[in-house]
Amino acid sequence: SILIDKTQSLCFLLKRKDSSIQLGCFSYFIEFKTKIKVVSISINKGYLFDSIKGIYMKGPNAYYDSVYKHYRNVNFEKKWERENFVEVFDESGNKILNQSAGIKIFGGMTKYLPEKSMRLIARKKYGNSRFNADLYNVGKKKYKQFILRHSGGDYRSLRFKDAMSTSLAKESNLDVQESCPAHVFINSEYWGVYNIREKLNEYYIDNHYNCGTEGVDLLQGNSTVDEGRKSDYLKLLKYVRTNDLKNTSAYAKVNEMMDTRNFINFWIYQIYFANPDVRGNIRYWKSDSLDRKFRWIVYDTDLGFSPDKIKRNMLKDFTSPTKTRWYNPKWSTFLLRYLLKNESFKTDFINQSAFILSTTLSEDHINKRIDEFKNLYEEEMKIHFSKRKKFQTYQGSLKNWYDCIQGLKYFTKKRTIYSYEHLQEKFSLKKPFKVILNIYNPNNGTVKINQNIIKNPTFAKFHFFSEIEIPITITPNIGYESTGYSQQTIKGKSGDSLMINITFKKKKKSPEKVIINEIDYSNNCFEVFNQGNKPVNMSDWKIMDLNKNIHLVENLILPKKRFAVFHFNPISNKIDTVL
Repeated sequence: SILIDKTQSLCFLLKRKDSSIQLGCFSYFIEFKTKIKVVSISINKGYLFDSIKGIYMKGPNAYYDSVYKHYRNVNFEKKWERENFVEVFDESGNKILNQSAGIKIFGGMTKYLPEKSMRLIARKKYGNSRFNADLYNVGKKKYKQFILRHSGGDYRSLRFKDAMSTSLAKESNLDVQESCPAHVFINSEYWGVYNIREKLNEYYIDNHYNCGTEGVDLLQGNSTVDEGRKSDYLKLLKYVRTNDLKNTSAYAKVNEMMDTRNFINFWIYQIYFANPDVRGNIRYWKSDSLDRKFRWIVYDTDLGFSPDKIKRNMLKDFTSPTKTRWYNPKWSTFLLRYLLKNESFKTDFINQSAFILSTTLSEDHINKRIDEFKNLYEEEMKIHFSKRKKFQTYQGSLKNWYDCIQGLKYFTKKRTIYSYEHLQEKFSLKKPFKVILNIYNPNNGTVKINQNIIKNPTFAKFHFFSEIEIPITITPNIGYESTGYSQQTIKGKSGDSLMINITFKKKKKSPEKVIINEIDYSNNCFEVFNQGNKPVNMSDWKIMDLNKNIHLVENLILPKKRFAVFHFNPISNKIDTVL
C-alpha cells in the first residue's frame, strides 16, 4: 500500500540497464474541487528545467538581442520535443485521456514570456498516433495534437480573451480553434488555468470538414506554408492583381477561387476587435477534396478588445493603399482593397457589417457572452491566483482580472458606435436607419437577412444604411405560410425606424386530392396521383427539399385519376410515366 495524502502523480516504469520504459501514470487530486477539466502531465523534470537540455530554459548558448529586447538562440526557440505522460479529466472528474505523448513549447513571440504555452503531440512511437477523447465538449474525436495555451498576450489578465473573441466569430460560421478551460498540473505541481485549444494543421481541417488530410493547403501571413503548397494561393493573388474586378465575369472567377462571404466575415470581426496582430496571424486554407475555395481562420486575437483602441479606425487602416502603421503592410491589405473595387463585394461588405454589428457584435450580445465566460472562469481563477506555481515575478491578480472584464465591457459599449461611423466615413454613407423585426411563431419558418438566418427572431433590432437595399428571404415550413412583410428587400430612409412583422401560420387544408404515390430513390424522382374527379392546375406549386431549396412547378395540368412523375433531372415531369 502507498499512502497518498496530497495531490500526487504515481508513475510506473520498467527499467532496463540505462534506459526506462514508461508504463503509465495515475494522478490523484486531494482537496481540489473544480467544475472544469484537469490536465496532468508527468515528465522527467530535466526535460523542462535542465540548464542545458530543458525546453523551458534559455540554455547555454543564449544571448541578449538589444534590438528585439529578448534572448535569442534559446532552448525554447528550438523545435525540441520531449516524451511525457498526459492525463485529461473531464468536468465530472472522469479520466478521458491517458497516454504517452510528445511535448513542445508552443507560440510565436509568446515563447519569450516567462510562462509559456505547450503543445502535446500523439505519435506512434509513444504508443498511440491520436488523442481519442472529447476534449472540447463537442463529442469524442481523434486529434493529432492539442495546445495548452495560457492566452498569449492576455496571460496575466483574463486568460480567456481569445477564447471568447473567437467564439463570437464562430457564430458567423468562421473557422476557429475550439477551446475548453482546464487546470494544469505538471509533476503534481499546480500551474494554473490554461485553455485546451486545437492545433491548426491538416488534421484540424479534416476533423471539421471530413475531407481527409491529403490535398490540404494551410498558409499564414504573407503566403507562408504550414501544410501543402502555396501555388493556388499565388494564382489567386495574381488573378486579382491582373484583372479588373469591376467586371462581373472577373469577380465570378474570384468567387470560384475563394469564399468571399467567409472573407468578408473574417475582416468584419478583426476590424471590430481592433486587432493589430491580424497582420501576422492571417490563417487561410483550402482542400482539393472540397470546393477548392480558400477560407480564413480567426486566430490569436489576444491584442483585440483593448480599451485604448476603442476609437481606432481599423477599417481605414486595413484598406489603406499604403502602410500607415506597423500592422498594415500592403501585402496584408491587398485582397480586401482590391475586392472592394467590385460593387457586389462592396455592397455585401457594407450589408454584412451592419448585420453582424446589429447581432453577434451588438453590445447586448457581447455582454451576455462576457458574462458567460466570467461565470465559467470566476471560481477557477480564484484557484489560479492563489495556488499556482510561482515561476515569474508578476502573476496578475483577481482584482486585475475583474478590472479587465470591465475593460471588455467598456470597449463593447463604445466600439459599435465607432464602427458605424467608420463605415459611414469609408463609403460616404448617411446615418443608418433602424429596423425592428418581430417574427411570430418562428419555429414554423425561416427568415434570412442578407443570407443570414435570424437565430433570435423575437424583437430583433438592426441598423442598416439607406443607400443599399438589404435582401430578406422568408421561407415558411411545409404546411405553413407567411403573412405581413412580403418584400424581397428591406429599404428605409436615413434616421428613420421601420417595423417589420412576419407571422408564420398553418395553411388551410387543401381541397385538392393530390397525393405522393411513389418515391424512386434510384432514379431521383417521385410520383403523384390525382385522386379527385376533376383536373388540378399544379402550375406554381412548390416542391421543397430537406435543405429548404424550393422548386417551382411550371405549366402542369394534372387530369383526374392520372399520374405525374417529377424528376431531379431537367425533365421536370411526365404525365402517366410510371417508373
